[in-house]
Amino acid sequence: MTLQDSDVTQPLDIDSSLGLVINCEQLLVNFHRSRENPESARNTTGDQQHVNPNITDGNLDYYLPLYKAALEGNWEAAKRFLDNDPSAAIASITLLSFTALHVAASEGHTEFLEKLVGLMSTEAMAAGDMEGQTALHIAAISGSLGAAVALVKRNPRLTGVVDHKGYTPLVLAARYASGSELVWYLTLTTTDEEPGRPFTGPLAADLVHMLISSGYLDTLLYLLQHYPNLATMEEISPLSDLVLTSFNFLSGSKLGFWERFIYSFIPIRKNIGPPHSLRSIVENSPEYSKRHNSCSMLLWMLLYKIFRRITPSFIKRLQDAKLKHHCAVELFRQICTMIRETRGSDLTDYFLSKGEILYEVTSRGMVDILAMILQFCPDLAYVRIENQTLMHITIQHRQEKIFRFLLEKNLQRLDYGPQTRSGAVDILCLAAKLLPFPQLSRISGAALQMQRDIWWFKTVEKLVDPYSFMLKSEEKKIPQELFMKEHKELAEAAETWMKNTSSSCMIVSTLVATVMFAAAFTVPGGNNDAGTPIFLWNSALLVFAISDALALFSSLTSLLMFLSILTARYATEDFLKSLPKSLIIGLASLFFATTTMMVALGATLSIVLEEKMNWIYVPTILIASLPVTIFALLQLPLFINLVQSTFGYFTFRPQTLGDLSWM
Repeated sequence: MTLQDSDVTQPLDIDSSLGLVINCEQLLVNFHRSRENPESARNTTGDQQHVNPNITDGNLDYYLPLYKAALEGNWEAAKRFLDNDPSAAIASITLLSFTALHVAASEGHTEFLEKLVGLMSTEAMAAGDMEGQTALHIAAISGSLGAAVALVKRNPRLTGVVDHKGYTPLVLAARYASGSELVWYLTLTTTDEEPGRPFTGPLAADLVHMLISSGYLDTLLYLLQHYPNLATMEEISPLSDLVLTSFNFLSGSKLGFWERFIYSFIPIRKNIGPPHSLRSIVENSPEYSKRHNSCSMLLWMLLYKIFRRITPSFIKRLQDAKLKHHCAVELFRQICTMIRETRGSDLTDYFLSKGEILYEVTSRGMVDILAMILQFCPDLAYVRIENQTLMHITIQHRQEKIFRFLLEKNLQRLDYGPQTRSGAVDILCLAAKLLPFPQLSRISGAALQMQRDIWWFKTVEKLVDPYSFMLKSEEKKIPQELFMKEHKELAEAAETWMKNTSSSCMIVSTLVATVMFAAAFTVPGGNNDAGTPIFLWNSALLVFAISDALALFSSLTSLLMFLSILTARYATEDFLKSLPKSLIIGLASLFFATTTMMVALGATLSIVLEEKMNWIYVPTILIASLPVTIFALLQLPLFINLVQSTFGYFTFRPQTLGDLSWM
C-alpha cells in the first residue's frame, strides 16, 4: 500500500476519524470472531482484503492456545506454548496478522508484554499487521499506557515506526483520544526522524488537527515551543480548528452557578508541560494575582482547599477544564504571534482569507478571542463577512458578550453610514427574527424565551434612527410587524406557560391563606372565661401570632400577584418586565408564606406539648424545615432564572444605551 498525496495534504475531519474508529472496531470484532469460527470470519463480506493469504485454517487452530493466553494475559499458558515452539512468539496468529504481542497490547496486559518482549529481538517487535501497525500502534489505539511503556522501554525506536498510512503511534493516540498521559508519554518519547517525522513531515498537519480535536491543547502548546512550523503550515489552519472546537474555551463552556464560583478561584499552571513535571500548581491565575494579598482571597483559597478535600473529582474536573481554557487562549495567541513574525503584515490578509474564523468567533460568542484578533488586526473591525459586519453577526446569533464588547469599543456605528438607512433596517430585521435554536434551547420556559427576544429587539432599536422603524424590509413589513409575525407562536406558548404556572401556584396560595385565616381565630391552648388566651404570657404564643399574620399577608400578596398574571392583557411589552416581576413577587411571597406557616405550626406544637415533652423543639424544627426545603429545591431554579433574566447581567442600564445617537 502506497502513501497517497491526498492522505498527506488533506487534514482529517471528525467524520473521517469516526469512520476509522468504526473500521477499527469492526476489525477487532472480526478478529475475535475468527478465533471462534475461522471459516465464517474468512468469508465475511468486505473483510477479505485484511485476510492474510499465507495463514491457513490449520495454522489458526494451532495458534489458538497462544491467542487465548495473550487475550487473557495468562503468561503461564503462553510460556508452555512458547517452550514447545519458540518461533510462535513472532508468528502471525490471526487473520489480521496479529502476533501475540499485538493481542496482548490491545488488552493492555503489561506484565504479559514485559515477559514476552524478553523472548523477542527488537527487530521482531517492529512486526506489523495487515495495516502495517505494530504492537505500539495497537496500544496507542486502545489507550494502554502500561503496554506502551513496556514496549518502548524494550525498543525505543517503535515510536518512529509508521503504518501503511504513514501514521506513528503518537498520531493514532491523538486521533482516538487514548488519554492525556499516554499522549504525553508518546510525545516525549517520539523523535522527529525518518520515516515518520511526525512534527515536521507531511503528516504533521494531521497531528495538529487531531490534538486540537481531541482537546490535547497543552501537548500542542508544548510542541509549538520546539517545532514552530506547526503554527504556520499551509495544509491546515490551526486557528480554524481552534474556533470550531469552542468547547475548549471558557466562552464555549456551560458552567453552573457553583461551578463558575469555584472556577474563578482555581489556580492554573504557570508553565505548560508534562503532568509529572508539574505536580505543584503555581497560583498565578488573574483572580489570584489581583487578590492574593487580601483577607478575602485567603478565605476563598481556604474554602477552595476544603472543597478539594470533600469533592476531589469535582475539583479535578474544573482544574482540567481551566487548564484547557488557558491553553486554548494561549495557543491562539502564540499561533497569531508566529504567523505575524513569519508573514509580517500579512496576518490581516490571513484572517481575510480565512473568513470563517472571524465569523465563527463572533457567532459562537468567543469574546476573548475576538478581542485578541482585533488587537492583532484592528482593521478587521471594519470588514464585512458575506455582506455582514460584526454587529450583524452578533445580533443574528444573539451573543450578549460580543454585543457588550462592540458597544464598549464603540463599534456599533460601523454597520451603516449616515448616507443610508438600509443597514439600520437590516439590523432591526435581524433582531426581529426568532431566537436561533442553540440560544433558544438554553432558556427554560417560553415566557423567558419571549422576554429575551423582546429585550434584544428593544435594545437594538436604541442603536438606530427612529425613522428606520417605519421603513419596510424585503418582506414588505416594518420591523415591528416582522417581530410580531415571527413570535406569534412563541407569544401564545408564553401566555399559556404563564397562566398554567400562576394557576398552579394560586391553588397553594389560597390553601395557605385559608388555613392561616382560620388559625388566627383558634388560639393554641384556648381562652379563659374572659376570652383571654390562656398562654398569653408564653413567648411561643407571640411567635405564633407574628408568623400567622406574616403567612396570611404574604399568601394574600402572592394570591394577588398570580391573579394579576391571569387577568393581564399579555401585550408584547408585558413579557419584558411586568409579567416576570409579578411572577417573581408571587413566588417569593409564596415561599415566605410557606416558611412562616411552618413556624406557626412549630410554635403551636411547642405551646401544647412543652409541659409533657420539653424536647419537642428539635424534632419540630427538623420536621417543619423539610417541606420548606423541598419547596425551595423545586422552585428555586425557576426563581433564579426569572431574576437573572429580568435583572441579570446581560440587561444594560438605560444610560449605557441612552447616549447612542444616530449618525
